[in-house]
Amino acid sequence: MAEGLARLLSKQDFNPDAFVSKQAHGALDGLEELHQQVSQLQEDTAVALKKNVYKNYYQFIETAKEISILEGEMYQLSHLLTDQKSIMTSMMELSVTGHKVDSPDEMDSAVGNADDGIDSQKNLAFLLEKVEGCVGITDVPGRYLVHSGDLVELDAESCGHIQRVHLFLLNDNLLIASLLPYRKGPVKYKFQKLYELDSLAVVNVRDNVNIKNAFKILMFPDTRMFAAESPKAKRQWLDILEETKRKKSAMESQRKEAAHHVPNQDQKLPSKSSKAAASSAAAVDVNPSANLVAESELIHVEWVQELPEDLDVCIAQRDFEGAVDLIQKITDYLDNCPKHSSVREYRSRIELRVKQLTEVLMHELQVSPERSIRGGPRSARRAVAQLIRLGKSVQACELFLKNRSAICRYSLRQLKTESNTVLYVHSMCHMFFSSLSDTGREFMKAFPQHYGCFSAFILWAKQEVQHFVSVFASQVFVSKANVSTVAECVAKARSCCSQLSEIGLEMNFILDRLFANDLEKLIQQTGDNQMDAIRHRAAEDHWRPVNYQNEDSIRKFEADMKALGIDNIKDFTYDECFTYLTANTIQFTRSYISFCDDLLKLYIPDFQPLVASAFSDIFTAQIQNLKKSAESDQFRNELNVIGQNARFLRMSLLPLLRKKYDKVTIVALAKLDVLEKTLKQVEDKISSSR
Repeated sequence: MAEGLARLLSKQDFNPDAFVSKQAHGALDGLEELHQQVSQLQEDTAVALKKNVYKNYYQFIETAKEISILEGEMYQLSHLLTDQKSIMTSMMELSVTGHKVDSPDEMDSAVGNADDGIDSQKNLAFLLEKVEGCVGITDVPGRYLVHSGDLVELDAESCGHIQRVHLFLLNDNLLIASLLPYRKGPVKYKFQKLYELDSLAVVNVRDNVNIKNAFKILMFPDTRMFAAESPKAKRQWLDILEETKRKKSAMESQRKEAAHHVPNQDQKLPSKSSKAAASSAAAVDVNPSANLVAESELIHVEWVQELPEDLDVCIAQRDFEGAVDLIQKITDYLDNCPKHSSVREYRSRIELRVKQLTEVLMHELQVSPERSIRGGPRSARRAVAQLIRLGKSVQACELFLKNRSAICRYSLRQLKTESNTVLYVHSMCHMFFSSLSDTGREFMKAFPQHYGCFSAFILWAKQEVQHFVSVFASQVFVSKANVSTVAECVAKARSCCSQLSEIGLEMNFILDRLFANDLEKLIQQTGDNQMDAIRHRAAEDHWRPVNYQNEDSIRKFEADMKALGIDNIKDFTYDECFTYLTANTIQFTRSYISFCDDLLKLYIPDFQPLVASAFSDIFTAQIQNLKKSAESDQFRNELNVIGQNARFLRMSLLPLLRKKYDKVTIVALAKLDVLEKTLKQVEDKISSSR
């Protein structure tokens, strides 16, 4: 029915008024059925519309991908066309013999061009005085300023405004400087980037609602977009950039041709007479152009000329080892070459590649939101090794440690929070200290001979331990966990930290110092709680032996006491199910032994006075309660039970306490002897009064 209604409503000659009038004369049931059909048709239409939207959205994504691929192909095509144009131009300017054919106009304007070059160099020096950080750019002979101007840099993706920049177009490079708005004096710009004209491509950007008068400069791995003030200024920049690139390419071609022809001419000299040969050789020595060619022969070796492009390929393919090998090879070669102008110019080209490779390697170690930070320390070994080979060990060390910090902290955040604090802390300690140990081992492999970096590693390890303790404290101390839980967590942290000694790193003293304040507060608070519990139990203690009703229960009680370390518990049981100990004494024994075990887990030499005071004060409070009861007339009939409990404390609990304390500490607890004498006096007084 709904399909028939859909066909009816989709007819071209459908008359809605007549349809409604006809349906209105029908019965009520028919109208309700029509309402259901229309509702169903509406839902079907909405679903179909949603599917079409999704379908078009996927098509849009695919189209965007194709556009991106096409943009890359156009970029490659632009490079190819530029190279073809440069080659054809240089071929047309050369004669059959390889010499450049000068037109009459060119010959007439040669002197004027020389004067213009001198003026351009002076202008370059004048403008570069305003740029901070570009020392050495003017040292290259033959370099001059072609064009310059202010532009606005835009984000290549969002097209948002980034900053105002000033571009200096040189005859062989493009210099980008950022504006210093609040700088006083002649310096108004700061050096930002220097690009070779051979390695960049200029792409026009069509105007739209958000972008006006913009063009892109593509230089692997950067893509930068700039906007000019007017269409005329934009067109001027595009034309001058292309023309300058063409001239530079033609000049390189001429140099290569000259380098190939000079060896051929030198080979013909021995066939002439010795006099002609000598005069010819003298002419070569006197002629400056011949000297220039001789200098350039060192640079125009085939592998040397191809090396900058090979470096670009290695960087693009992420062959970092191959790139560093090429850099070391050409550096050794250039060190043996005379320091001529052509060598200095070529060296500047190599230095640009070295800087670019360094930036790529440093980016490999940097942590950013769009990069995954999972991985062990070995994942950074490749970039670190190449940075060290480039002489950037300080930057490699800093970035390596920052990378490891981010990974460690990310791992801590990713730990699943457990309801059981002990299990969570065990996982956290194992993860953190294992990561710290692995980082130390990898650090020693990556920087074996760079001893100055080891101090940076120790400072980094200290900072990481401080961060670990802050996370540890938020889970253990702030959560008000009981002393047994805290003691187990602290013991686990100390145990894992001790594993760092395997790599020669001792951090336990730093860990204990960071724990000290929280542990002192915890020990004092727990001791106060023990004292309060003793007072409450003393108020309710009537000094009556505990009846366990049957033999099984008394055997279980004896087993529990032996598990705590009380081996002579049978000396205090009688009549198969009774013990001389009161409920107060039994509960104090269990609580006090557990408290002592926890304190000894937290013990460090700095805590010795605090721990000794807690041991003796709590035991003294229990003895004072026992002594007070023995002197009271209220418990005159229970003196035998009181005496048995005093004997238990002196002969069973006190020796166990001394044994535990001496096992952990190196200083004997002298107060235990005083407590033993006090208990002996109580026993003697009770015996004499009976």
